[in-house]
Amino acid sequence: MGFANPLALLFSALLGVLVLLYLWDRQRQHVDVPSLLLWRLVPQEVMQRRRFRPDWLFALQALLLLALIGGLARPYGSGGPGDAPFRRRILVVDTSASMQSREGSRTRFDEARELALEQLGQMGAEDEVMIVAAAARPRVVLEFSRDHAAARDALRQLEPLDTPTNLSTAIALARRARDADPERSDISLFTDLPETTLEPEDRSLVRRFGVGETSDNVAISSLQIFQGAFEDPGRARAYVLVTNYSYGEAHGVLTVALNGDQVSRTGFTIPGRGNRTVAVQGFSGAGLVTAHLDGSDALSADNRAYGWIRAGREWRFLLVSPPSPLAEEIAAIARVVPEISVEVVAPDRYAGVDAASYDAVLFHRVAPPAPPRNALYLYPPVGNALFPVLGQARDVEVMDWNEAHGSLRGLRPLPAWPLTAANILRLPPGAQPLLWSRNETGEFPLAFAEEAEGRRRAVIAFDLEAERLLSNDNVSLLVFFLNLLDWLAPQDGDAPQVVDTGEVAPLEGLPPSLPVRVEDPHAQARTWPPGTSEIEADLAGLYRVSADGTRRTVLANLFDTAESDIGRGARDQPPPPMPEATSRDAERRESFGWWLYALAAALMFSEWFAWRRSA
Repeated sequence: MGFANPLALLFSALLGVLVLLYLWDRQRQHVDVPSLLLWRLVPQEVMQRRRFRPDWLFALQALLLLALIGGLARPYGSGGPGDAPFRRRILVVDTSASMQSREGSRTRFDEARELALEQLGQMGAEDEVMIVAAAARPRVVLEFSRDHAAARDALRQLEPLDTPTNLSTAIALARRARDADPERSDISLFTDLPETTLEPEDRSLVRRFGVGETSDNVAISSLQIFQGAFEDPGRARAYVLVTNYSYGEAHGVLTVALNGDQVSRTGFTIPGRGNRTVAVQGFSGAGLVTAHLDGSDALSADNRAYGWIRAGREWRFLLVSPPSPLAEEIAAIARVVPEISVEVVAPDRYAGVDAASYDAVLFHRVAPPAPPRNALYLYPPVGNALFPVLGQARDVEVMDWNEAHGSLRGLRPLPAWPLTAANILRLPPGAQPLLWSRNETGEFPLAFAEEAEGRRRAVIAFDLEAERLLSNDNVSLLVFFLNLLDWLAPQDGDAPQVVDTGEVAPLEGLPPSLPVRVEDPHAQARTWPPGTSEIEADLAGLYRVSADGTRRTVLANLFDTAESDIGRGARDQPPPPMPEATSRDAERRESFGWWLYALAAALMFSEWFAWRRSA
């Protein structure tokens, strides 16, 4: 039992004031009267009111005053074992790729985990702990718990990933947990990132434990494979960018292989903070391309990269067009690119052709009903039933474009790209604009694409014939046209998807009603529930995905300068010690002063009621 505000007890002197007021109210006054005849009728007890004889109304008033004074003193109980003061600790552990860097005989992550375990050991038995792993996406490893043994196990099982660091998101998650009880909660961060990477408003809230000093790292920072949409695998070229992130000269060997067979082996010497690009060609076919650095440095996660060379195939297109210069240009493209085969038929002969035997059908200045294949409509005429023409425009310019679509891959259109003529078409529901322009009435699409019921369809609303597809001034237009053909006749779904670590890779074409088996680059397999449509690529390497015989492959690369540039000088002054729990914590839990205020309110009502009865 105690009082959080014992000075309030001094107000007990007001009880004496209440007694004085009570006596004063009963004091007799001296009055001269001509006769005592009438005063003899006054009862004896009234004549003796000079003495202090408190009534029950006075008792109510005194209890009311005592209840108010007790509430101001804020009394609290001693509390039981479960009511001891405690704190809430939030441990944020960096699990990004750079934490794998070796510092002597152990990694940065080993040191960070040891520091976190040390802080855990300093916590009181009633302290609650929460653990957050920070990588590309933050992950709550352990919700608030007093089970410190479970927290130690969680820290020992935690391992770094091959992803970038999204530290601000992890700190924001920790702050939301802290805001539930800010007076008793604190955040500890274990990372190799310097304090300057924290948001300014977070630096005063986060106790940072820095690890890591070395800058010794040489990385493959880029692997690009250039293979035209319709190029044979033998014409593919690979470009590997090797970067020395240390401050001293670095030596090593770069090996590039196709399906495990060595294609090239190149020695290099790179000055401190420099880089070198190695060009590789002479690939014998399609398949998996691996680039590997031989040498010793502090971080191995960025010493390997993966790419893919597509298999050669023939694209068969049917062009439905009246005799025109555009038909001649498309036929000329087919003669130059051996992988493309184009058959041209007049519109009046189209009904007798088996369109299903082609990869895609191209319609020039005609718009018959959609065929049972993917289709490209070039400059649909006025009055067609598929794409209503709302108007016509001349001398228009490409004002904007959809960079995310595959048809714009490798293409940077300029707003000054002029077009001779275009039809203003009504955009079908669900269609995705690719290019668009503006006039005095608003925006209108110049090209759009859509996918429905497993079929792809694209429309070019401007007159491609008037633009002269093979003109030297229209290289961008030719690339856009070829990219659209590639989008209409995509590679088989088994072709691997190449992503950066930390990204989410979509999985297309898997049976929706069957479980999905995923084997990661460390050969660890997991089974995901039916309907899984994406995986998180948190490790660099090859992911094998399968569902009832349907297979997909994902290649993940660590191409991140912030992770590979490990020389950050992250060690700072040691953080301040953890704050201890204070008696204010117990006061907030055990105080019962509000009960006295409730009693005072009840007494006040009783005193008022008694006064009304005696009035």
